[in-house]
Order: sequence, then C-alpha cells, then structure tokens
Amino acid sequence: MLESTQFILGEEVAAFERAFAFLLRDPEAVATNSGTSALHLALLAAGIGPGHEVITVPFTFVATVSAICYTGATPVFVDIEPDYFTIDASKIEAAITPRTRAIMPVHLYASRRYGSDSRHARSAHADVIADAAQAHGAEYHGRRCGSLAEIAGFSFYPGKNLGAYGEGAP
Repeated sequence: MLESTQFILGEEVAAFERAFAFLLRDPEAVATNSGTSALHLALLAAGIGPGHEVITVPFTFVATVSAICYTGATPVFVDIEPDYFTIDASKIEAAITPRTRAIMPVHLYASRRYGSDSRHARSAHADVIADAAQAHGAEYHGRRCGSLAEIAGFSFYPGKNLGAYGEGAP
C-alpha cells in the first residue's frame, strides 16, 4: 500500500477488511475514514436521528458523543463501573426512556462483562452500537469485542493501541 499510495479503497483495503473481519470472527468489516465516521454511520444505519436518545458514558473520547450529536440524537450519560471503566449496567435501566434507540458502550481498556447491555437494549427495542475504538482483539468469554454488538466502530488512528499509516476504521 505504501508503494502504490492507494490508501483509499482498492485491493489492499479490501484485504484488510477481510482480515479484520476474520480477527473479529465476524462476517464483515467495512473501512471508513475514521472511527468517528464509523460510529456516525452505524447510528445512521440503525435509523437514529433527531428526537432519539443514545445511552453512553461520559468517560470517553469526544468522538463518541460527537457521532451521536451528528445524527441529531441526544446523548444520555450513564456512569462507569470504577473497576472496569465501562458502562455501569446496573444504571442503564433507569436511563431508558421511550426515546431511547441505542446503547453505546465504550471499550477503552478491554472488553467488559456483556449481557446487560443487550438485555436492556432488547427491552427498550434499541440497538447496541459499540465504540470499540481501542478494543482490537479483546475478548469476553471467547467472543471478540465488537462482535457482541449489532454494529461496532474501531479506530486505527496512529495514536490508538493498533495504529495505522494515516486514519482508518473498519
């Protein structure tokens, strides 16, 4: 890729998408220009827009909340578990309203205990859209982080734990 300088689309990106999907043990990965765009597009694909709410955490990079705001939806903050630095599942139910359309857990340091996010999302008829920007290859009970949500966004910004030459996110 460095020799051809074809950083956008092309066979190298397609090969990367296939390899990353294989790493996640997921059927598909799609590269975007950034992790922020990946989250924004995931929210749009889930039909989220003005008047909707997305439950997430305040302990995250600005891109998480920006992606929610770009859709016109409102972020609703739930505090983190101090031992895991991820969404406190015991507080999700209290944050659900009739306008809730998604729960967006953020995986900053590792995967978390799953189950509650999905259970709460199903009861609210909402999607789980994971901000897995820094969870490349992390696992929970043998399943890769990101593949546990309906959609997940990863980031390969050079400063992330799995950086790339330039910006990109499957």
